[in-house]
Amino acid sequence: WSENMDTLLTNQAGLDAFRTFLKSEFSEENAEFWLACEDFKETESAEKIASKAKMIYSEFIDAEAPKEVSEIFHSSEHVSANKSAPN
Repeated sequence: WSENMDTLLTNQAGLDAFRTFLKSEFSEENAEFWLACEDFKETESAEKIASKAKMIYSEFIDAEAPKEVSEIFHSSEHVSANKSAPN
């Protein structure tokens, strides 16, 4: 795990330990956001890509998101403006 974050986050025990740490720091949504993005990157179906993108936006990026990721807040206007035309 000490090698890099990818090693930590792709190992279930490492991910569990990191989530426990994030929970203690009141920022567990960061791990949930990362997991959602990793799942999104694996998606091949255009229909599922659109659905997952909307879920990620509504859960983590939107100003009213229940699990808003604070680092994303600063760029949320840019994301919001471009969400209907993904590259």
